[in-house]
This record gives sequence, C-alpha cells and structure tokens, in this order.
Amino acid sequence: MKQAAKKALTRAVPWLLPTIREFRCVVHAGYMKIAGGADAKFDCPICGYYGPFASLGSGARIIRHTLCPRCDLYERHRLQWLALMRLRDSLDYSAMSLLHFAPEPQFKVRLSRLFRTYHTADIADQEVNFVADIRSLPFADASYDMIFASHVLEHVREDDVALGEISRILKPGGVAILPVPVVSPNTVEYPEANLREFGHVRAVGRDYFDKYRLHFSSVRTFDSGDFPERYQLYTYEDRSIYPDTDSPLRGPMPGQRHPDYVPVCYR
Repeated sequence: MKQAAKKALTRAVPWLLPTIREFRCVVHAGYMKIAGGADAKFDCPICGYYGPFASLGSGARIIRHTLCPRCDLYERHRLQWLALMRLRDSLDYSAMSLLHFAPEPQFKVRLSRLFRTYHTADIADQEVNFVADIRSLPFADASYDMIFASHVLEHVREDDVALGEISRILKPGGVAILPVPVVSPNTVEYPEANLREFGHVRAVGRDYFDKYRLHFSSVRTFDSGDFPERYQLYTYEDRSIYPDTDSPLRGPMPGQRHPDYVPVCYR
C-alpha cells in the first residue's frame, strides 16, 4: 500500500518525490547528530548521497548503517550497482539486451539508459513488460545478453527449474546476475515457505552458489570487500541470535558485520 501510494504521488507530481527525499536527508542527518551517530558517514554510489545511512529494526534485530535516505536502497543494492559498473570494463552495455526480473524501481531508469534493450518481468507486478513465472519464461532460447534477478531465487522452491530457464534464454556468452541473501553458514531448505522471512523457502549459505555451476560454464563472485569501505556494503547485524522464533531453521553466524555477495554467471 505504501509503495502504491508513492507511485501514484510520483505520477501525479513528478517533481515532488526528489524534494521529499532531499528533505528526508536533512532530517535524518539532524537526527543522527542528536543521537551521536553522525560520525559514521558514507557515499552512496547509486544516487550520490553523502552522510549517515539509516539503521532499521530494533533490539537484537537491528541492522545498522543500511538504508540510504535519499534513494531508499540498501547495502545489497549498492554492492550490486558497483558490480554492474565493474562489469562494464569488459562488457559493452550499449550493445546488449537486459531482462530485469522483479525490478527495483530505483534501478529501472538507470539501467534502461545503459542497455540497448531493457525489459522487465515479474510474476505478479503489472507495471512490467512481461508478467512471467521465472520457472517458465515465455521467451525463445538465446533471447537476452544479460539477466538480472536480485533476491528472487530464495522464494522459488523449484530453483533448479528456474536456473535452467535463465540459462536457456541467455545468449551464448551471456551473463546472469543472481544475488540471494546469504544468511546462514550452510544452505537450509525449509519444509514450507516462512512467511516471517518474506516467504523464503530456504536460508542461503555460500554453498548455494555451487548450484549455479551446474547450469553455467563459470561463476564469478563479487563481495563487499571488493570495493571501497566508504560505500558501506556490509550487513551490520547480530546473527548469533539464530535460530529464533521467526527463523527457527537458520544456523547462527558469529560476528556483527557480514559480507554480501553478487554471483555473476556466464553462459
């Protein structure tokens, strides 16, 4: 409902949303100064904001330095954007076609400007080019040069089928960028979707990327340590609390700072 209202407001008064974001940045910086957290300032490589990032949650489930108050994007998005920019060193996006599955609104305009052809798809969202199930994509073999699907596969029980479909519609030499939240020491398959984890059907560990290698010729992984600290690409949260009531099958992970990953799969 909140997202729908924001979209409606943006369509009605297109100049208003950037103004609101700038105002939020000023308010947020003032709050952080009062709270004593203004010394932690970062750069957002997506929107150019500089200052404190917002923390979300409370108690044992707080995540610190996570949200850019200007573009409403998180550490995972910043890492994904930097990985996409790094890939431009070897790929000519202006000559490529991209299928963006479950597209983040903040990425749509930016990516559409970079690629020769930019299409979006989603299983439910109607504001995309194609309403489609990632397990049964309505495209011919070798249709796209790149596929970008962030935080999708942890919701898909038949992920091997989805990976096969992604590989099928990629052109030879094509690239699939398939990040998932790595939140467990090892991957744990759930007997049913956990609605308290936004419908996840598994807790992903780094070993999950081995499955990608069954469908693609090679897999390259970017992580939080591959880019400058000033962008704040780590997840600052206490994962030693698991398992708990909301996530009874997750294993505990030591430490308060956890890297994120962007797997890049080559056809």
